[in-house]
Amino acid sequence: MIIMKFGGTSVKDAEAMRRAAEIIRSNLELKPLVVVSALGGITNLLIEALAAAASRDNERVQEILEISNERHLQMTAELIHNSGQQKILTDLINAESEKLKTLLDAVSAIRVESDKISHAVMSTGEILSSHILAAYLNCSGVSCGWFDAREVITVRFNKLGVEPLQNVIRLKAQKKLRPVLDDNKAVVTQGFIAVTENGAPATLGRDGSDYTASLLGAALNADEIQIWSDVDGILSADPSIIPEAKPLKTMTFAEACELAYFGARVLHPQTIQPALERDISVRVLNSNFPQEAGTTIIAAQQEKENYPIKSIAYKEHITLLTIESSKLLISPQIIEECFDILTRHGKRVYAVSKSAAKLSVTIENTSDLSSLKTELDPVGELTVESKKVIISVVGEQMKNNPSLTWQIIELLNKADIHLDLISQFASQISLMFIIDEQDIDKAVKLLHKHFIKE
Repeated sequence: MIIMKFGGTSVKDAEAMRRAAEIIRSNLELKPLVVVSALGGITNLLIEALAAAASRDNERVQEILEISNERHLQMTAELIHNSGQQKILTDLINAESEKLKTLLDAVSAIRVESDKISHAVMSTGEILSSHILAAYLNCSGVSCGWFDAREVITVRFNKLGVEPLQNVIRLKAQKKLRPVLDDNKAVVTQGFIAVTENGAPATLGRDGSDYTASLLGAALNADEIQIWSDVDGILSADPSIIPEAKPLKTMTFAEACELAYFGARVLHPQTIQPALERDISVRVLNSNFPQEAGTTIIAAQQEKENYPIKSIAYKEHITLLTIESSKLLISPQIIEECFDILTRHGKRVYAVSKSAAKLSVTIENTSDLSSLKTELDPVGELTVESKKVIISVVGEQMKNNPSLTWQIIELLNKADIHLDLISQFASQISLMFIIDEQDIDKAVKLLHKHFIKE
């Protein structure tokens, strides 16, 4: 069997959903489990509705509810021509809309976005899109089952965010989902949504549908996980900066993890891990051009390539914090204290650099730095530099290649691009550095031109 995940752009309208259904139909012999995102833009609308409800902007809440309802009803009318099936689906959409209104009314009443209510609200998009796709496949002659992912995807929340309980997911998938797969040619379920151990609503975070696909693929020992989006695989660089960026035929799990972590927009950063643990290949494909080969992510590079850098990723909106100890030396106790403060404030650290008296860390830009600064100030003198970007150049053959690092530094230095921080170990397959956001385009274009070959 295979996992086929379709993102929001791949089901954004009736035409896109028809294309997705045709791709599914052409893979029925592989017993696909289809993981679908909300219709493109719906999750953003639901997040806006939550904020509007918390501020008691009832007019905007009602407007969003009407927009969401109309989009789903319009798609149903365009895709489902069987009057009986259309009525069933229309009634379901209207019922979900009423539930959504009830939840948003609760937010408005308490004037705060409760986590549990927020998760329930944001789950609505995937529930509706998956029902529409399953109904369309059935009306097109495909025996297709619908499955609620919340029956399987179980998580717990900790200080670092959401943690899928993979052993629980595996047991539930075999017990509850496997029989549905056996009884149908295809099964449609939802990405992103989950429940806690006690059944409370939860989600895997933005863009979490990729993660769902990988978790289910690992739980069911799938032969392959396919990520369908609107790009021709993983590219050598961001096409908005490098229009001629090319899709990569293959990429190792390690390379893909580095790119995802440092900003590549094709994959959710945590997608790779469950697949890696089960040695399941992942393919990134374009639902607009399904005939294209896309990018296959594999465990290890099978043959030596002619160039060491495979792709360039970047992460914007980074803040660089530098702490200079008043005690002249940065001790292990000071480092532990700094990271404890950052963890309590929910700040993910992307890069670290340490000298005898200074510790530099990078976090995402945030508007609530005042309380963080208050706690860090006693540790040492704090310098805050915002509007930074992390750039990462990635390739398996960068390992033990110090001359390449010097070539990159020299190239950027000649272009007057200042490096705030640089990090690489001998065994690493990536080189990461921090620069000003204003230099993103210049740096990526220089690196792509000099190091990535056609």
